[in-house]
Amino acid sequence: MTVPSALGQCNWPDLDGQVITLLVPLGSVEQHGPHLPLDTDTRIAAAIAERVCGRSEASGLLCAPDLNYGASGEHEGFAGTISIGHEALRGLLVEYGRSACRWAARVVFVNGHGGNTRTLIEAVTRLRYEGRDVAWFPCAFEGADAHAGFTETSVLLHVSPSVVDPDRA
Repeated sequence: MTVPSALGQCNWPDLDGQVITLLVPLGSVEQHGPHLPLDTDTRIAAAIAERVCGRSEASGLLCAPDLNYGASGEHEGFAGTISIGHEALRGLLVEYGRSACRWAARVVFVNGHGGNTRTLIEAVTRLRYEGRDVAWFPCAFEGADAHAGFTETSVLLHVSPSVVDPDRA
């Protein structure tokens, strides 16, 4: 039986007894300049996770629904930004990992927001200490420029061109 590549499209019997690596896109809802949407970081993480799951020759990779909220306190002065803070994010990631590791062999958080990094390290360290196979992957680009700059704009022009407002860039 072929298991879909997206968790939300599966039925539980499809997953029972399977060796699954669950990729979990993690982003934020925060300002990304006047020309990019608030969910830019989530879109980037989701695009990477979906492409890995969709293009992989290896079976057992599954893409989870996006975790849209992160620690974005540095952007709270901008309308639309929603930050759950480091403590709530840490709790969410730890409980998510504990739950998913009951049936998934491995969980990999695919992080699109730099502000989540410290908390991811803490949560993954805790989950590993508890004996769970959990890791995280940063959606970082070598030589990338600053937040909402050419790099993020270029990535979004590739993965979601309709959401980029070139008149505001």
